[in-house]
Amino acid sequence: MKNTFFLIIIFLCYTNSMLAQEILISGIVKDSKSTPLPGVNILEEGTYNGTLTNFDGEYSLKVKEGSTLVFSYLGMETQKFEVGKQKIINIILEEDVANLDEIVVVGYGSQKKGNITGAISTVELKDVKGRSLTSSSQVLQGKVAGVSVTQNSGSPGDDDATIRIRGISSIDNNNDPLVIIDDIEGSLSDVNPSDIESISVLKDAASASIYGSRASAGVIIVKTKRAKNGSLSLEYNGFTSIQNATKLPKTLDSWTHAELTNEALRNVGQNEQYTREDIELYKYGLDPTKPNTDWYSAFLGTGFINNNFLSVKQGSENFTFSGSVGYYNQDGILKGTASDKITYRSRFDTYFLNRKLKVGVSLSGYDQNVQELISSTTTIMNTLAATNSTTFVESLPDEEGVSYYSGQGKYLGAKDFGGGIDRSNSSLISQYYIQLEPIKNLEGKVSYSNNIFKNNYQRLVPELFVSGNILGESPSLSDSSLEKSFSETTNSSFIATLNYSKWINKHYFSTLFGYERLERIYNYDYAKVTDLSTNQPIFDFGDPNSHYVTSNANESSTISYFGRLNYSYKYKYLLELNIRRDGSSRFSPENQWGNFPSLSAGWKISEEKFMKSLDYLDLKFRGSWGKLGNQNIRSYYAASDQMSGSEYYDFGGTVVPGRGITVLANPDIRWETTEQINIGFDLKLYNRLTATVDFFDKKTYDILARVTVPSSLGISENPYQNIGDMTNKGFELSLGYTSKQIEKGLNFSINTNFSYLKNEVTDLGGLDFVNHSSVLRSQVGESFSSFYGYKVDGIYQVSDFTWQNDSDPMVDHYDRDYQLKTENPDPSGIMPRVWPGDEKFKDIDGNSIIDADDKTIIGSSIPKFYYGASINLSYKNWGLNIIGQGVGEAQAYQSGYLLKFLKNGSNSSITQSAAENRWTFDNPSTTNRRVTKSLERDKLESDYYVHDASYFRIKNVEISYKIPASLTSKLGADSFRVFISAENILTFTNYVDGFDPERPYNNTNQPFHPQISSLSLGLNLNF
Repeated sequence: MKNTFFLIIIFLCYTNSMLAQEILISGIVKDSKSTPLPGVNILEEGTYNGTLTNFDGEYSLKVKEGSTLVFSYLGMETQKFEVGKQKIINIILEEDVANLDEIVVVGYGSQKKGNITGAISTVELKDVKGRSLTSSSQVLQGKVAGVSVTQNSGSPGDDDATIRIRGISSIDNNNDPLVIIDDIEGSLSDVNPSDIESISVLKDAASASIYGSRASAGVIIVKTKRAKNGSLSLEYNGFTSIQNATKLPKTLDSWTHAELTNEALRNVGQNEQYTREDIELYKYGLDPTKPNTDWYSAFLGTGFINNNFLSVKQGSENFTFSGSVGYYNQDGILKGTASDKITYRSRFDTYFLNRKLKVGVSLSGYDQNVQELISSTTTIMNTLAATNSTTFVESLPDEEGVSYYSGQGKYLGAKDFGGGIDRSNSSLISQYYIQLEPIKNLEGKVSYSNNIFKNNYQRLVPELFVSGNILGESPSLSDSSLEKSFSETTNSSFIATLNYSKWINKHYFSTLFGYERLERIYNYDYAKVTDLSTNQPIFDFGDPNSHYVTSNANESSTISYFGRLNYSYKYKYLLELNIRRDGSSRFSPENQWGNFPSLSAGWKISEEKFMKSLDYLDLKFRGSWGKLGNQNIRSYYAASDQMSGSEYYDFGGTVVPGRGITVLANPDIRWETTEQINIGFDLKLYNRLTATVDFFDKKTYDILARVTVPSSLGISENPYQNIGDMTNKGFELSLGYTSKQIEKGLNFSINTNFSYLKNEVTDLGGLDFVNHSSVLRSQVGESFSSFYGYKVDGIYQVSDFTWQNDSDPMVDHYDRDYQLKTENPDPSGIMPRVWPGDEKFKDIDGNSIIDADDKTIIGSSIPKFYYGASINLSYKNWGLNIIGQGVGEAQAYQSGYLLKFLKNGSNSSITQSAAENRWTFDNPSTTNRRVTKSLERDKLESDYYVHDASYFRIKNVEISYKIPASLTSKLGADSFRVFISAENILTFTNYVDGFDPERPYNNTNQPFHPQISSLSLGLNLNF
């Protein structure tokens, strides 16, 4: 009995001990604004026993009594709490200023930055408020290693940049990255810069493969600002800007143009056009019929921008709302151009069933109106470059005081008569979703979105008189016309995803399964009429016999299945697997489906025991491999013959309408495939200095390109074939340093990035090259779209020739019969009557004759280096932000007007610098040719026109002042900040004088709208 009692006592003590060792802890984790935090990691210190909070911030975990709980969350300071006998532990986590960038948005979710194994970069948005941005694409410029951003134009409404992530991968097709805004595919023009909370750029195949066939050019994920649980908040951002061109060519005065015209004619043995008396009249302005017109001043001036943005946010325990509206108005520097845009965005989220069920709806979009002159801005700029200063803009008034515009000045005249181009664009995006957590750690989400984009286009060319000369004599009536078009594109998507995450001892698993269906419907209508009876945009006023109407429509769809598995062991060894299977309507049934897998891994070496003494060091190695596809070819029915209903046939002398195949199909075409390997590491020292390095090898094969077929087939478009391979190899470096934050002291951060890229076309399916234009060619062994032409080996000098009387120096230059010495290759086949001052071309094939066989690759349109830097300084209430961006080893081909004097027999001019540095007998330049009026010479494409387009630009300088809280509180405001900002203020370059080096690679001849520099004054106000 005594033994039994003793055993019972021992058992009860042991049981009590066991009960004391493990207790069930529960609670809620919130942030400083009392918003529940889902996904907070809770770990029993010294073990791998842990859990995550649910949607409501709730958790429960069995732990040993007396243990310590560690609460960690991205962007928050880690907290530790010693467990006593209490069973409910509620925690409030504070923001960790040094680690606010640790939350990274990825495809269909988010991850801890420390656990990412792919090449993903995030963009700082804090310096956007003080910039006069015309498009959200400008946020990326100079910010991300491996990403090049080229502003295409400074014209209002045409300011979306060309973005390339790790180079160009496709020959004929879309190289634009996929843009995802709040889980919806769109464009960066769809979102106001002030609405953006974060931008993630998925650069390698592993991080982007979750988007499969749409991600071969990389992915940009935009997350907009959301409401948090708390009181009502208001935000206002506004600025006013004044704008001017970054650079404009300085053209010749009228008398200088006349003198050079005479010289150019003498140089090819023709009679002079202007007398000495004419030149004197131009020079001294003694004759009103001899004008001196600065065409750039006549058409270009100062532009203005006015921007306003207002947002409101409200959150409670079970409901959040956010809404914003922005208005942007821009008067362009080119007269007659303007743009105004209204953006709006709203989002409602509601919670049910103790926050396990979430229902949301969002509505966003914009309305934009763009005005231009009666021809496109590119046409106008080409006209300005092609017109010299001896030409008038507007004639002298006649006896009745009426004046008329010239043929070149008619664009301004048409504006006065109500003519011009009006474009109206609108986008309406709606999204609906339901999110449910049926059991712990399991989350399901279903969403549907619809994006309707509409474009209205109207071009009214009014009837007006155009003067034949400056006296206004014999004016002629120009033709009138009216064009209108309407297009509508509807994109809809249905997405269903299922996420599950689980800790099992030392192992962490997270899975994602998903289904997505995308549909696109496009409709287009166009009509035109000429000979209007009155200058009104009404078709009934036109000649009924001139009516022309056409329509077009197409549809496409994609069905996708995708999945992702993330695995972590001891927080040190990381693994991620992705796969997506896409089916596209663009291809034949045999080739519709494609599989796009990826694998990536990471090793957090700083978590190893032998690194624990280096607690100031955070180091992670990464490696990845993956495949991506590309279905974004320029045809929605590449695998099907296409028939036209507007064909006409002659039957017995009678023309009758009919149908015929105009586009041939190739049912054997398949996906373009991009395969990429990436190796990199991430380093952080003392939580201040960060470094990221990536090496990548990106290969695209089975490239879809159009192949030429005989014209006798009567085909309007060449069929597609899988014919090419291309590689992009390089490395990227990002460095950053953030100083220790000192209240009311000097604080600063510096971020830099550098990228190197080597592009090469490795195969063209048996072809040696594919021509994109007369000067752009993709050739095996060279980079994509290289410059093609003759190589110049200097300038011919007098010493390269002989002339009559045994080269008698007393014979006047223009009387000499110059004969090229025999030791020089013979260029007479491409350039007749060679003289001193002409280009000397290289004999590539070595046969002593210069002909078409001597053409070769003369330059690359793809820069080798991209780099950027930003500096943020603050002292007390003052702030200074500077952003710089540039490219290195860049080339551009520019041979149009203002670089070729009297181009193609016209009366066009050249720039002052080209005129001053031209070859003459008194200035025997070794780098600059003489002026001539010669069609044969103008047609020669050579590296004489390949220019160094490398540059470094100060993109933005902003000085700000934050009004002290003692003053803002009197206004009821939380913060009040004023700033002055300058955009594109300084550029360092050796590019052609008067032209901006930032330009599209394929713009080789035509001048384009200059880039814009601006000075802004604005404020940021928060309540």
